[in-house]
Amino acid sequence: MQTFASTISKVFYGTLIHSVSIKEIEYILQGLLFIDNKGKIAKIVKNVSQDQLDAALEGVSSDKLVRLTGDQFVIPGFVDTHIHAPQYAFCGNGHDLPLLEWLDTYTFPAESRFADKDYARRLYNKSVARSLRNGTTSACWYATIHLEACKELVQVIQDQGQRAYVGKVNMNQNSPDFLIETTESSVRDTRAFIEYVNDVNSKIDHKPLVTPIITPRFAISCTSDLLSQLGKLAEEYQLPIQSHLCENMNEIGFTMSLFPESVNYTAVYADHGLLNDRTVMAHCVHMKDEELDLVKEKGAGISHCANSNFNLKSGIANVRKMLNKEIKVGLGTDVAGGYTPSILEALRASRTASVALDMETSLVVAELFYLATVGGARVMGLEDTIGNFEVGKEFDAILVNASSDNSPVDIHDHDTVETSFEKYLFVGDDRNHEKIFVQGKEVRIPGAASRK
Repeated sequence: MQTFASTISKVFYGTLIHSVSIKEIEYILQGLLFIDNKGKIAKIVKNVSQDQLDAALEGVSSDKLVRLTGDQFVIPGFVDTHIHAPQYAFCGNGHDLPLLEWLDTYTFPAESRFADKDYARRLYNKSVARSLRNGTTSACWYATIHLEACKELVQVIQDQGQRAYVGKVNMNQNSPDFLIETTESSVRDTRAFIEYVNDVNSKIDHKPLVTPIITPRFAISCTSDLLSQLGKLAEEYQLPIQSHLCENMNEIGFTMSLFPESVNYTAVYADHGLLNDRTVMAHCVHMKDEELDLVKEKGAGISHCANSNFNLKSGIANVRKMLNKEIKVGLGTDVAGGYTPSILEALRASRTASVALDMETSLVVAELFYLATVGGARVMGLEDTIGNFEVGKEFDAILVNASSDNSPVDIHDHDTVETSFEKYLFVGDDRNHEKIFVQGKEVRIPGAASRK
C-alpha cells in the first residue's frame, strides 16, 4: 500500500503567495507545499514552525525538501494569453507605425521567412526560452501559415517544457502574395496540424502540455468561407480558438466593409462559429457595449495587451468595464506589438493604462496579479488545472528571489513580505526567477545561467 510520503516528489517550505480571488492575495508564511509524482499540488500546510517541521512532513525524506530563504517566495507561473512566436525576431523594433501599416512593413516580411523550417526552429528556440525565462509557464502562441514550421514550434515547446496552446495561422485574403494560402490549403494544413499535435501527444507518458488552437489571424485576412470551415474544425475537435478583435479603428472599419451582414466586428466571429467559451480574443480596445455583452453571453475570454496597444497607438482597453461585466480577462504580451515577452511588463503597462483611462477606478495590485495568473488560466479554460495553489491543481510556478545576484530589486530592513512582493511585481525581472516549474518539473531553459 502506498504511503503519502511515497507519492510526493517535492516539498517547498517557506513563503507562498497566490491569488484566492480577484480582490485578495494570500501570503502563506512558513508554508509547506507538497507536490505529488504527477506534478499536482497534494497538500498545503500553513504556519509550520521549525520545531513542527519534521512532524508536518509526514515521513517525506529531507532530500525532497526545498527550504526557502527569507527573500525567496513561490508564486504561480504567469499566463501569457497572446504572443506571436515568429515576431520575437523583431521584438523591440518597429513601433513607429499603427497596426495595419505595421503588419505590412514589419510583420508579414518577417513571418514569410518561416517557410524555412530550419530558420523557424532556431528562432523558436529563442522565443520560447525567453518566454519561459520571464516566468511564463503557459502561453497562447501564434505561429505562421507554414505547416512544417508550426510543427517545429510544437517540438520546441515540448522539448523546453512549457504549457501551451499553439495555433497555425490562417490567411487567405488581404495578405501579401508571399504570405497567403488558398481556402483549401489553409483548412487542409490546419487539420494536418491538429492531427500532428494529437499524434505527438498520444506518444508521451504524461498529461500533454501542448494543445492545438484554431487561429484565424483576424477577420480581415480570412474569407467568410474559411472562417466558417475553421469554426467547424473547432467544433469537430473541441478546440480552443484565438484571434484579434477591435484593436484599431481602421481595422474595425475595414472588417465591417468585408462583412456587412454582421452587426458588428464581434458578431463576425459569432456568425462563423468562432465565439464561444473556448475563445480567446486579443485586444478588444474599441468595443461597443453590445459587443462586450456578446462576449459575456458566449463565455469568451479577452487578452488585454496594454503594452502593444500603447506601442501601436491603438488605444486603451477598458478592463474595469470588462471585469464589471464579469468577462474573463487575462494579460498578453503580444510580442512584437509588445516590446517584451514579460508578463511583469504587461502587468505594469496594464496598471498605467488603467490609470490613464480612469484614475478613480484603476487596477490595483491584487487585481493585476490575479489577471497575470488566475485570470489568464480562466481565459485559457484551465482554471481547474493552473492559476493558483489550490490542492489538486498542477504545480506551475516560479521560485522568486527578491535579493538574487544582480537583482533590480533592493530589499530593506523595513520591508515585509507584502512590500517585497510588490517591489518584485513593479521592479523585478527574470533575474529574480531562480527556478521555473511546469507540471511539477523544473524547466531547464536553454542558454539560461545556472542558478542555485
